[in-house]
Amino acid sequence: MAATASCPAYLTGLFLIGDKDSVGAGFGIDKNLTTTVSERKSGRTTVTLNGVEGALPVSKSVLRRYVEQGSRPGLLDIQHATEIPVGFGLGMSAAGALSLSLALNELLGAGLSRQECIKIAHDADVECGTGLSGVDAEAIGGMLARRSPSEPPLKLPFEEKDIEIAFYTPIKTSSVIASAEWKKKVNTAGTAALDALFGNRSWDGLVAASRQFAKKSCLAEWCAHEMGANQRASMAMLGHTLFSDIPMFLPRKPFMLMKAKTAQDGAKLL
Repeated sequence: MAATASCPAYLTGLFLIGDKDSVGAGFGIDKNLTTTVSERKSGRTTVTLNGVEGALPVSKSVLRRYVEQGSRPGLLDIQHATEIPVGFGLGMSAAGALSLSLALNELLGAGLSRQECIKIAHDADVECGTGLSGVDAEAIGGMLARRSPSEPPLKLPFEEKDIEIAFYTPIKTSSVIASAEWKKKVNTAGTAALDALFGNRSWDGLVAASRQFAKKSCLAEWCAHEMGANQRASMAMLGHTLFSDIPMFLPRKPFMLMKAKTAQDGAKLL
């Protein structure tokens, strides 16, 4: 027996750091992480990403939480697959956690609601310091903005856009979200950027607010030249990654250049 779930990559353009949660704005794209979980008759449980077995602590945290709530998974083969590089700000830890949670619930017959599956993935992502609210956004998909953890995300009017994404180097998310110094800068800049976005609830408003946030938070000091040369470009949070809805002029060659489209779909079983 096997179960498969898919979760979209999600670009966060601006955010505020809360206590085990965050608010902000971003959008999903038509690139996914897919997780297949199948039963094994012998050996041991394995977790792989694109065929390579690694630490993958968020996935192991999700699996542990299913055991703690009463599931008895036995031996499993957990396979994550994606063309998106991990650690570059497109929510891959969240996508792995959420797609795994949905697939485990199906395979094990755990009987959890969709919201309970989402919470398990969210808590695993937070526990590992790899994200705060990426799971919640990826569960919904589309273009989202949220001002308060106590409020549901606002779905911005969807606009299909061609996106160019330039990946340079990863950022360890915990180095920012666990830092008091960064929290102060991020939350000051994020509050102003969210105010601007809620005054212009559109794709152009999101791009402008993201650029404002990237500059004012100082997170984009590494790409100031590139953002200056590309007036539609901003930074994906959190990675040394740029995105733009028009082709970019990039004097520095990125590690990877990818084409994508904005997308409305959230995570789902396949």
